Amino acid sequence: MRNRINDLRKPEILAELRAFEEKRTELREQVIQLKTELKNFNTQVETILSPDIKKTRDILKNIEKEEAKFNETISQIKRKIKEQEKTLEDKEENAKTFRAKYKKLFLTRDKFSETLQKIEKRINESELKIRGVEERVNDIKMKRAAAKAEFAGLETEFEQYVNVKTFETKKSVEELQLSIRELERKRQNIGNVNLRALEVYDNIEKEYLELEKKKEKLTNEKEDVLKLIGEIEGKKKKIFLETLEVVNTHFKEFFTKLSKKGEAYLELENEENPFEAGLVIKVRITGNRFLDIKGLSGGEKTLTALAFIFAIQEHEPAHFYVLDEVDAALDKHNSEKLAQLVRGYCKNAQYIMISHNDAIISEANKLYGISMGDHGRSNVTTLEL
Repeated sequence: MRNRINDLRKPEILAELRAFEEKRTELREQVIQLKTELKNFNTQVETILSPDIKKTRDILKNIEKEEAKFNETISQIKRKIKEQEKTLEDKEENAKTFRAKYKKLFLTRDKFSETLQKIEKRINESELKIRGVEERVNDIKMKRAAAKAEFAGLETEFEQYVNVKTFETKKSVEELQLSIRELERKRQNIGNVNLRALEVYDNIEKEYLELEKKKEKLTNEKEDVLKLIGEIEGKKKKIFLETLEVVNTHFKEFFTKLSKKGEAYLELENEENPFEAGLVIKVRITGNRFLDIKGLSGGEKTLTALAFIFAIQEHEPAHFYVLDEVDAALDKHNSEKLAQLVRGYCKNAQYIMISHNDAIISEANKLYGISMGDHGRSNVTTLEL
């Protein structure tokens, strides 16, 4: 035993023992370091995936609640439809009874028909609402399917960390290094975290809110402009109708002065929207029928047009008028009426009339005669009456 103890105290054996102890201590430190890194990896995994999983589950719960509410709404609407259908059947039966017993109650039948139409309209509206609810349910189902798919993707992505075990002290250094490389590869597959995502979101949200404010401001300005346009259109229409009424009154007066055997008036083609159509002149010379100005003779057209011109002049007088052979289609009697009418208005305005009619010429203050002279030159002759 002493010999064996002496053998164990040899420097070579003591050196080997110290080497083994150092190696053991080093392996323990590596194990502790690897456990710390594994814990950090697990913490990162939980930090990254746990909020998404929780949010997804919350979304699924909200979707299920909304689906339950929509199903309840659909059931209520269907119950209302059944009640209304039953009411409809009862009223149809009552209508048949009334029709068989009372033939004189057709007015009451008409009222029931109107009620039936209203109920059918309500049923159609209810069906439209049901379709809208069904469309919303389908959208929710699609969103739910998308959420499930996203949740399944997250679960699939999380599966690679399910079988990860803590390192044991019995593993060799090579196995530990292999595990470290595997964990590094998985960490790289996870990718980098976008630390500026919240900042980018805040900037985009701020820009979106500014655009919403601009949109609201533009909408209000648009409504104000449309309101102003409506007021202007209303005033324009009112002024136009008032002016037309005054001109129409003058037109009737002047037409009776120029043609004592008939009457005329102005008529809008579209009274609701006068600016979208034209103005029609209705004239009755003989008989009881009013004709359009297109159906008159040349002289009658001339008298009507002159009456319209003088009616406008009476409403908005000018200081200077030029009439170029407006009496060409008039006979002597009507020419004299026109000359007397123009003569009466010469006190307030100047009239230049080009005419060959002696009835017009005799009422003028000054005459200018134009004739062709030698060498193609015009000669002017002036005569003051």
